Amino acid sequence: MALLSTVVRAHTDRTPAQVEAMLSAGGDLVVVDVREESEFCDSTRQPPGHIAGALNMPWNSGYLQAHYGELDPGRITIVVCRSGSRSKSAAIFLDGVGFTQVIDMLGGMNAWLWDTQICYAASVPDTGAPGQSSLFLGQPAPNPFRTSTEIGFAVPAAQGLTHVSVGIYDCRGRLLTRLVDDEMGPGFHRVAWDGNDASGRPVAAGTYFFRLASGGESRSRTMTVFR
Repeated sequence: MALLSTVVRAHTDRTPAQVEAMLSAGGDLVVVDVREESEFCDSTRQPPGHIAGALNMPWNSGYLQAHYGELDPGRITIVVCRSGSRSKSAAIFLDGVGFTQVIDMLGGMNAWLWDTQICYAASVPDTGAPGQSSLFLGQPAPNPFRTSTEIGFAVPAAQGLTHVSVGIYDCRGRLLTRLVDDEMGPGFHRVAWDGNDASGRPVAAGTYFFRLASGGESRSRTMTVFR
């Protein structure tokens, strides 16, 4: 009697040096950082910030578990955390839901020796309630996103009717499209971005920035697009 065998796909462990070599070589891969957003954007840690282009899909708060369907299960998926514990759990989870090319980076960001990227949002303190005297820019939601995201902002009452600009910028600081460029009154407002540039073309997967400017002040927030 023939025995039936079941192939169990398991993730692969790689050192940070091996991951860096993979990223340098390019190819169809994505880095999923499963730390919480505060860690992902923390410029005070060593190393600061995160691997350039990484998607932030936290494990502990359940974001990855709820949104793994937005990733391509056949794509090379490199999972990263702070020390390697959460990334191992996330890699085992992705194995179990059908991902076929999962890589767990051993040692996490604690062992990463190469360049990193800083979230603009990490250096911009929240101003609290929109009724305060400073310009306010909230967090984009959803983030990361595939088709569209939305962000709220508030113009201080002290400014009255004032010119407001909201633009989308890439990691090099280049303006891709302007969502708002008009006179606006004080109070809370919302604006959405569909992931397209000024010509209506979808931008590539990666990290981008909302930048709000009004009354001589500016605020920025980061968001991640994946395709």
